[in-house]
Amino acid sequence: MLAWGNLAGRIELNRLVSHTRIELPEPRTQLEDISAVLLAQSSSPRQLSKTLEHFVQLCDAAGGIGPDPAFDAWAGDSFLADGVAIAPQAAAHCARDYRRSVVFIRGVYAAIEDAKRRFPNETLHILYAGCGPYATLLLPLLTRFYPAELDVSLLDIHQHSLDSVDAILKHFDLAHYNARTICADACTYRHPCSLHLVVSETMQKSLEQEPQFAVTAQLAPQLHEGGIFIPGKIAVRLSLAQIDEEQEQILDTVDFGNGAPHSNSDHYDLGSVLTLTPEAALPLLQAAVFHEEHGQWELPPVVFEIPALHSPAGFTAELFTRIQVYGAHWLEDYDAEITLPQRRTDLSPLVAGERWEIGYQLGGYPRFDIRRV
Repeated sequence: MLAWGNLAGRIELNRLVSHTRIELPEPRTQLEDISAVLLAQSSSPRQLSKTLEHFVQLCDAAGGIGPDPAFDAWAGDSFLADGVAIAPQAAAHCARDYRRSVVFIRGVYAAIEDAKRRFPNETLHILYAGCGPYATLLLPLLTRFYPAELDVSLLDIHQHSLDSVDAILKHFDLAHYNARTICADACTYRHPCSLHLVVSETMQKSLEQEPQFAVTAQLAPQLHEGGIFIPGKIAVRLSLAQIDEEQEQILDTVDFGNGAPHSNSDHYDLGSVLTLTPEAALPLLQAAVFHEEHGQWELPPVVFEIPALHSPAGFTAELFTRIQVYGAHWLEDYDAEITLPQRRTDLSPLVAGERWEIGYQLGGYPRFDIRRV
């Protein structure tokens, strides 16, 4: 009788525990919740950062590639003819740059909605070039559309990243979506049909190192008439700035309560050195000139002159990058790692009246070259 009573007690206890157990949401529901927070204008910077970190953790667990801030420089990178494709662990780490990720995700969502209006009753053919191991800029949005609305190609040079994406799609119950992974070089890739939307964020600040220019020149001409390329504009300008003072001001404003960083420092704008748009990429490439002394192709250079400054102390030459992802979705100075200024010490010391030219060099390590005229 005692033994039966103990057994009955254990059964009753198990019943009570089962009724009080906290049930975790299904992966698909988790992804829908993540998408809702990332798109909501009412979400605070802290909510956005925490939600992206949650997304990263889920993708790491499902795909097996974790963001590693301590990865060795160049370890696992692929050195292509048109730029460096960063390693999967480095690409995963980029997802944590929350302002960049959120602005791109919102821009992509707005672009898909516009594309649906431009191409009614058509399945949208979307190419995400350089998707990395998480397909961060598109994957959280898939549940907001019916599977028949989208035909998605996820392209990357690293098969390891694509294996991760396939596992994540399965984990979030997205296998019934028409989404495929493609291992290829986006700089030479030809899609089998015209595309309604191309997404490619394959860049560093001032368009150095990674192949964003070459990818844009290759893929933008493959758009359907009226199709959309993201990002829509990357503007690189040369300015003189008191960068140390400016960065101190930036640090004072960078917290999750204040939103985007800002500075009140003055800039002496020396002008645009490159504006990359989907329409301009191929004509710029066709206008490139081969420089024998460098052994590289270079876009037509821009000439500028150092102005006279009332108080030149503390000013340095900096390349500033601003990105129009789509429509009203912009990344301004300091908003993200890819819009941080890049100091050009080759112009130091600044001498008023000196004339210089700056040209964007193509090839295995794209970069700006500055030389005295």
